[in-house]
Amino acid sequence: MDINEIKNLIEIDGGKFIIVENGKPTMVVTSFEDYKKKLVEKRNNPVSAKREEKPIPKELESEPLRLEDLPL
Repeated sequence: MDINEIKNLIEIDGGKFIIVENGKPTMVVTSFEDYKKKLVEKRNNPVSAKREEKPIPKELESEPLRLEDLPL
């Protein structure tokens, strides 16, 4: 899948793509509009934005990533 296909799918569905390397999510590709909204949310409410960031528990770090684990 090339970048133009990804861009088209994001524009059509308004979704996100999660890039997985070695069984672990490494990046999220999203629309610039969604990215800007997230920045505004974070600026307007930095306390709740910090609450959203939850570290992965040590016991789950070695677990394989499953499709069900991804926020779709």
